[in-house]
Amino acid sequence: MKLKNIFNLQKLYFLFILRRILSVGILKEKIFKVFIFIATVVTITVTTVFLYNFLDDTDVSEQINFIYFIIKMQGVNIIVWTTIIFVFTRIIFSKKGDFLKITNQLPVTHNERNGSFIIFELLMSLIIIFLISIAVIIAVVLRTNFHYIPLLICTVFFTSLTGYLLLQLINSIIIYLLNLIKLEKVSALVSILSFIVILAILYLDIVQSINNINYKTGEFNHWSQFYIELYSNYGFIVTSLILVIIIFLLLMIILYIPNNFRSEDNHYLKIKKPIKLRLTMFNLYILQISRRVENITTLIIAYFLSISLLILDILNPLYAMFLVTTSGLYIYTQTDSIRINYYRFNYSAIKDYINLIISQYLYISITSLPILILGLIINKGNVNLYDTLIIFGQLVLMIILSTLIGILFPAKKDNPFSPFIGFLIIVVISGFISLILQFLDLSKLYNSILMMILYIFVIYTSCLGLKKLKEEFLHEDG
Repeated sequence: MKLKNIFNLQKLYFLFILRRILSVGILKEKIFKVFIFIATVVTITVTTVFLYNFLDDTDVSEQINFIYFIIKMQGVNIIVWTTIIFVFTRIIFSKKGDFLKITNQLPVTHNERNGSFIIFELLMSLIIIFLISIAVIIAVVLRTNFHYIPLLICTVFFTSLTGYLLLQLINSIIIYLLNLIKLEKVSALVSILSFIVILAILYLDIVQSINNINYKTGEFNHWSQFYIELYSNYGFIVTSLILVIIIFLLLMIILYIPNNFRSEDNHYLKIKKPIKLRLTMFNLYILQISRRVENITTLIIAYFLSISLLILDILNPLYAMFLVTTSGLYIYTQTDSIRINYYRFNYSAIKDYINLIISQYLYISITSLPILILGLIINKGNVNLYDTLIIFGQLVLMIILSTLIGILFPAKKDNPFSPFIGFLIIVVISGFISLILQFLDLSKLYNSILMMILYIFVIYTSCLGLKKLKEEFLHEDG
């Protein structure tokens, strides 16, 4: 395995993102880039100010080093976020096999290709963790004048880096074992389900640890404090050397384990139609959504997550169906072959958009019925009519947002980067809007009106995006 080839593949991935995603569509517009930059800066600034005020320890007992205690708690947050990000990237990057066909003609080995993408996923994870933690880091620095910088590095980056590679090692072992027993077709699904179980175990473990916190002295013991304890006992240099050794060993083991990611040629389940349907755009969309293997996989994951929520008794199990709305990230590309046939006839972007939204909502509503029935039968207190209606309403809003991402950032050639970057941008914009609403401190009525206006704008933008994509296709075709 040559490090040079891995490095060159990293450059290829980032070059692809720069030229094929960040320089096309709405992202090539300077005004939009400026808006995203301003939204990010404002969101981080406001969050930093809030945390700066929160870290004021004048009213805290002298027995507790409040800032040190908060940093230790941040270590737990980092573990949780790292696990969530890992599961999310497993779902989003599950289509990487198709995308990586572009590297088939390059003079690189399978292990080099595999290792390069693992490192790329790791870099993406660290970037997200940094964005999540940057407000805390700045607030602590403003309070302590760089005193806690080494500890913050150990808590945020060392913990996240090690945690992600440990999860990747578990993932590689699971996939390898399933390949040994000839179950490679379900290896990705089983792997994600396994990590949902890990998330549930992690939740129970953290709850137990938090219950054992001594709030009088601030004593808190948890395995997520590994690097914090190393730093406290041996200093930053020794901790860094131990990190390098651990990372080196983990990477060597991960890259040594055979991990045969591949492109799945069969994208559809062979399901016989129970009734004969007219070949309308809506009916074709329903068939496309319900037969796609990745959509069925996501649905199974959602079912598994809902059962976990029922067992843990922490949330309405229907919240698991929000995971199914992520199919909207790929809905445009999944239905593009159908749409192309309508371009040369009486195509309407508005009608197309309505079909996209209603077909997804109908699919999610029908597939959520087993969860609803199971929740009502078990009825542990988190399932009631009011919450159920609210969730079904929120599902519509999530479908609208995910469809917007799928249209503005279409995952052409099954690249996993477009929906990933689109999702991050929408999260930044949503956080910015949320801060504005909190700052305005309006009544529920005015907030509802503003949100309605916002979603009308989202719908308008989506329809406009469909028109632009049609024009681009006709221009390229002819």
